[in-house]
Amino acid sequence: MNDSAKSGDAIADWAATVRAEHEQADRVRTDDPGADSWKSLAHRFAPAQREQALQDETLRAVMKLVRPEDTALDVGAGAGRLAVPLAEICRRVTAVEPSEAMRARLADQAAAWGVSNLEIVAATWEEAEVSPAEIVVCAHVIYTTQEIEPFLRKLTAASTRDVIVFVFEEPAMANYFPLWKQVYGEERIALPSLPELKQVLRQMGVDYRAEPLPEWAPRPFKDAGSAFEESMTRLFLSPGTDGALRLAAALPDVLVPAGEGLKFTWAKPHRPWLVRWG
Repeated sequence: MNDSAKSGDAIADWAATVRAEHEQADRVRTDDPGADSWKSLAHRFAPAQREQALQDETLRAVMKLVRPEDTALDVGAGAGRLAVPLAEICRRVTAVEPSEAMRARLADQAAAWGVSNLEIVAATWEEAEVSPAEIVVCAHVIYTTQEIEPFLRKLTAASTRDVIVFVFEEPAMANYFPLWKQVYGEERIALPSLPELKQVLRQMGVDYRAEPLPEWAPRPFKDAGSAFEESMTRLFLSPGTDGALRLAAALPDVLVPAGEGLKFTWAKPHRPWLVRWG
């Protein structure tokens, strides 16, 4: 949904944009829509090793707000990048995560760190039944949530002190948009991000605070094969399809060295923001 098509109702516009983005993906995709889309990506979301964890600006931002006696709820916990380190510094952590692949990574990481005060709930946030916690964290989850108001209100209801939502300043998948056009011959519909979240919260009457965090440099692909595999997932492609062949033809011209790996020629950093209320 472009700006000229917006109605002025932030909540309705959010839903319409997410719906249009999903419809576009469903129209062109050749992969299995019922499969766990994170299966081939979960390895890229594992938490840092203990000695590296405190360098994570997202974790450090949460740690400033957490007390040792607190309980925490991580909504859309992924592979445990926040949930596992948080379990070391607060009383109990509940991690809500619908992806089986992500939950497996999370459980492995919790075991590796030796944390025993972390509960994993296999559910979407909309379906999850959890006890309230002092801190409710939701990092980079809301983009694909069509019914945003009940999602955010449930976050608020689950918190006895602070809700912390991390969201990018621009669409999370923006670095794949040029590739999408090369493969499908059309512009990718952008999911909502920080500006739209602010509009929704204002419409809901939520008194929030927002602060920028340091930019994230694009994470390099290990090699050309990894770039192809991840791009296949991000573009909803199956091997051997015309789209996969177009992707394979396009990638050699758009990948450049980045440290010990590769990145897209157009890749630019993402700016995450911490949006907090309670």
